[in-house]
Amino acid sequence: MVRYEEDGRRYVSLAGLRMRGWSGALVHRLLGPPDRLSIDPRARAAPQVRLYRVERVEAAERGEEFRAGRAPQAHGPEEHP
Repeated sequence: MVRYEEDGRRYVSLAGLRMRGWSGALVHRLLGPPDRLSIDPRARAAPQVRLYRVERVEAAERGEEFRAGRAPQAHGPEEHP
């Protein structure tokens, strides 16, 4: 998961949410607006990164609405034995 740490809190980006099976509609419905907007450290001229607190994301992922509506999870090479 693409994670950021700012102001002493842990955040996950929208890209990180998508890697965990979140669709845009689920993000909008279950999380709403981002908790923080931040400059992309890899491309400062890029649009701001939308960040969501990890605690809120994990709480939503435990809910039935997320499990019923999530997209198939993408697996990276590091997740395969």
